[in-house]
Amino acid sequence: MTTATTRRPVADRFGPLYPASAMTLPVIPSLPMPRLAAPPPDVRNLSPHYRDHYGPNILRAYPAGDSGDRITVIDKAFPHSVYDMMLLATVGDDRVIASSVSDVSMAILTALLTFCGQFVRYVHASSTRRRFGLDGAQLMIGTNYDPSTTDRDNGQWWDKRIHWHLNCWPTTAYRDASIVPLGEVNDMSRRRALVDPIAHLAAQVMCDAFRAQPLPAGCRLAGEADLSSAGGPVGFKIALPGWDFLPDTACARLLVALHDVAAGAYAQLRECFTGSPAASPPWTRPGLLPPGQVAANLDELSWLSEPGRRGLVMLRSLLRDVTAREMDLMRADMDLANRCLTLAGLDYHLGFWSPPQPSSWRNGPPVYLVMQFKLLSAIGSSPAIGGGVASILDRFRGPIMSAQQTRLRRQFQDGFLTLLDRDPPEAAA
Repeated sequence: MTTATTRRPVADRFGPLYPASAMTLPVIPSLPMPRLAAPPPDVRNLSPHYRDHYGPNILRAYPAGDSGDRITVIDKAFPHSVYDMMLLATVGDDRVIASSVSDVSMAILTALLTFCGQFVRYVHASSTRRRFGLDGAQLMIGTNYDPSTTDRDNGQWWDKRIHWHLNCWPTTAYRDASIVPLGEVNDMSRRRALVDPIAHLAAQVMCDAFRAQPLPAGCRLAGEADLSSAGGPVGFKIALPGWDFLPDTACARLLVALHDVAAGAYAQLRECFTGSPAASPPWTRPGLLPPGQVAANLDELSWLSEPGRRGLVMLRSLLRDVTAREMDLMRADMDLANRCLTLAGLDYHLGFWSPPQPSSWRNGPPVYLVMQFKLLSAIGSSPAIGGGVASILDRFRGPIMSAQQTRLRRQFQDGFLTLLDRDPPEAAA
């Protein structure tokens, strides 16, 4: 007889960045998602044109403005839910890779957000809710900005053009999920994927950097207390007037302002930590300035609050230089790189979130714009679903979709496309 061994949790060097209250946050460590029976090979997208890569997964393409820009609706190869789609923004003749909301025209960004608003309208329509059983469904609409992470995560094989995920989880997808406190998740990588160690500090720093920016009418900065009764994601949050705000040009301008402020603050902080604001080439990381020099540099940032400064000083105490030998080892072992190597540049998820609602979308619960920054954890977002602040979706080992699920998925997507064909957003006309 052999003796069973228990894997002991690995101490997290970046654990001090979590506030004590973070360990009580409710999370879903694993939420299996139905998957397609025969997804395409998991290979990096090096195709010269988006059509060459996405091929039969392209459901529809719509012009956005008069410059040849397009918004393409794509059926995900590795779904986040039975009911989801992806919007891909392409610029001109498709040779420009636009990764952020600042890289595309206001016409295409407004069109993207109008499509997102149409998706919300479609999901909340009584006919859609009845047909697909979506009363109490959880919505999460978002994009990931992570153009510089291919040197750290071999999952980054896909095209880094700006893309928006339109996700809808019916109650059947999450009602039986196991929700536990974050502190009970002993696997370090999984804990980081649920709530990144820098999530709370980055939210504070973003509050500091964005404080002087004017907000559109009806919008306000929101704190964790705003979500106490409904749960919700960790991060920098702005309460919005409602889902109707998405197609407003003020929403597009707000997203651009958020990106520009985040990029500017990141460059300043990187210079404080390393002496240079420039991003690193792949598989390199800059040398760190001495802790005392970093602290002195941070003192020069007049916009930084004292809590933000203290947190960044702590971050410097936890970071260390990476030797050439260590980088070689991590380059040969992606699991090691994912666990030990911080990201190469600014990395965030930007999305719209609202608690599940069973009633009409026009009188629904509050809507938040959430910005979540990354230091080490899994790329993208761990969505807040069904009472948890974060969930890890298992999109690769979940059950294969049944024939009924596959049929409903296609009907759901076709219904949305019919809506777009009948009432295309003005910005995309």
